Amino acid sequence: MDRGHGWSDGAVAGRSRLWSRRELLGWAARGGAGALLTPALLSLLAQHGVAAATGRGDGPRKKLILLWLEGGPSQFETFDPKPGTSTGGPFRALPTDVPGWSFCETLPKLAARAERLAVIRTMTSREGTHARARELLHNGFAPNPSVPFPAFGAIVAHEIGDLDHDLPAFVQIDGPPCSSGYLGVASSPFRVDDPTANIGNLPYFEGVDPARLDRREALREVVDARLRRGATREAVEADSAQRKRARRLMDSALRGVFSLEGESDALRDAYGRNKFGQGVLLARRLVEAGVAAVEVVLDGWDSHDHNSSKHRELCAMLDPAFAALLDDLAQRGLLDETLVVCMGEFGRTPGINAREGRDHWPNNFSVALAGGGVKAGTMVGETDELGVAIGKRPVQVADLFATFASLLHIDGTKEFNKERRPATLVDKNGIPLAELLG
Repeated sequence: MDRGHGWSDGAVAGRSRLWSRRELLGWAARGGAGALLTPALLSLLAQHGVAAATGRGDGPRKKLILLWLEGGPSQFETFDPKPGTSTGGPFRALPTDVPGWSFCETLPKLAARAERLAVIRTMTSREGTHARARELLHNGFAPNPSVPFPAFGAIVAHEIGDLDHDLPAFVQIDGPPCSSGYLGVASSPFRVDDPTANIGNLPYFEGVDPARLDRREALREVVDARLRRGATREAVEADSAQRKRARRLMDSALRGVFSLEGESDALRDAYGRNKFGQGVLLARRLVEAGVAAVEVVLDGWDSHDHNSSKHRELCAMLDPAFAALLDDLAQRGLLDETLVVCMGEFGRTPGINAREGRDHWPNNFSVALAGGGVKAGTMVGETDELGVAIGKRPVQVADLFATFASLLHIDGTKEFNKERRPATLVDKNGIPLAELLG
């Protein structure tokens, strides 16, 4: 195949069965740095027996976008307002387009799209410290030093992602790194620190062309072959796998998906001209191009002081980005196959402290979901009038992760054995929330 030239539709029809999927996708993306696969091209690939960027051959595999609110957002200032009470704070409640629902006034765009959402107001856990709660709400298990549990994004990548795709199966945008745990480096996230900047180290270094890098890799393999014979075998295999993943992305025309330059100014404005908003837009581009799981992090929610002003500022980034994502996915026909989750590690206290802040509160907090087969317009659970106690339907973290697995058609009971310590992908005690399974 002449990689320097494109082909007409007739040429594709005549030769596509001789090409690999990677070659066809490379041909598709070569039209521009920001190009994505068009519906016409997806149809063309399907006609010739080639799975598209999702790696699917018999229907769309689902995707995950996690909007992670690092630090623990307040349920009062987001999805469970208590206006006019001693715990409610200064904000008003805003009616939504679902009768009987209200969100905090900090989320006006989401309030206008509540019919697309499902909200759990009664998430509960025992983990009130950031590190342990963050791990619990990423992995679905309480931290255990004996078992390196994988983040759910890594589970999605491993179970329904295409690990041989040119693009990584799991991408994390900003924030502390997630772990793939016992699933290994192939399922670990590719990290993007700034969605508006070029990704470092993807271009070849000056003076190093593909042939020269091939020779370097061949020499490295000679050394690795010797190291694989000893106790370092696992580490060597992991390092080799990472280098191969990086090289595949370096050589792929699909790496242009990481560039936002091809998006219209109007759409970029809708998401918000800030790192988080542009990261959420990048998440949409990535899942459309075949990435199985994307996590986008918005930090700063640990509001032990000035809770109200911090939430006003942060929600001004969260609200338009989340709303634009729902609109964008729906317009592209991707919402039904993309599970969108918005959550943090816990909530904030009903009491407001002397610094006008709220402290850690795992007793009850909120999670918002959309797409991916979620039964939209559903509210799960109620808290009392002050937001101090759960009135009905407490939801454990294990139940939440069992629901994720059910929506994404992942077998959470699958068992892995790491150093003679068997573990299931999802806590076997978890029961999927029937209310959310449309």
